[in-house]
Order: sequence, then C-alpha cells, then structure tokens
Amino acid sequence: MNQSLKEQIVGTWMLVSWVFENEHGETVHYLGQNASGILMYDSNGYMNAQLMKADRAPFVSPSINGSTPEEAHRAFNSYLAYFGRYYEDKPGEVVHIVEGSLFPNWMGNKEIRYGRIDGDLLVLSTPPIPAYGRDIVFYITWRRA
Repeated sequence: MNQSLKEQIVGTWMLVSWVFENEHGETVHYLGQNASGILMYDSNGYMNAQLMKADRAPFVSPSINGSTPEEAHRAFNSYLAYFGRYYEDKPGEVVHIVEGSLFPNWMGNKEIRYGRIDGDLLVLSTPPIPAYGRDIVFYITWRRA
C-alpha cells in the first residue's frame, strides 16, 4: 500500500533551495543561494518552517528589542517563520493552517503547498502568487535531515 504524502513527510527537513523564475526565465534564489532553513512535520499534524538568508547582520545593541528601525527592517526581510497544523487535502496537496507567523498577514491562512518526494528530497511548490507585478510560483526544495 502506498503511503500518503502526509505520512512520507513526517520528520525534519533542511533547506536546499527556494527559487522562482523571473520574467526572463531565469532562476532567482528568493533568499540567496546560501539560504538555510528547517521544516518539521510531526505525526500529530503540526508543522514548523523557518527560512533565512545567509550572513544576516547582527544588531548593534545586544538587546533582543534594541534594534534600530533599519536593523529591524533588514532582519524582518531576511527571515520567514511560521507554524501551525497541516493536512493533506488531496493527494500531493498539503495545507498548512498558519497559527503563528513572522508575517502577520498569514495568521489564520491556509497555505497550500504541492509536494512530491524524490529520493531524500521533498519538493514543495506554491500556487501562483502575485509578486513582482505578475504571478509567480515558488519551488522550495528540502533534504531529509
């Protein structure tokens, strides 16, 4: 009997790449080629995703809330994190129900990801998303930890 995608993705995954195709057909690494991240799915239906650019600049102040507005802006724009529940709606379609997110607009959203397993890789893609003046599809590739 074949396992569902939901059963296959349980575990911890490390980011390989997060890319999209620009209007010229070129591959763009959304957080840079050396981005890192972790994605976790547990067997109880909870998930957590965190992705960040490489070489993020530290705040001058050692205080967690001591950033300048510019430092806070750079930090926010170089990191994405969210968590919540997940389920497989249709074969290969995983829905993340966002319960907490660095990006407040995602709170309560159902974020759809189309997934496939290719060896030790999990490839997730988004439905078309309006960005950069057109609709784009993100492809996020993860390697099983």
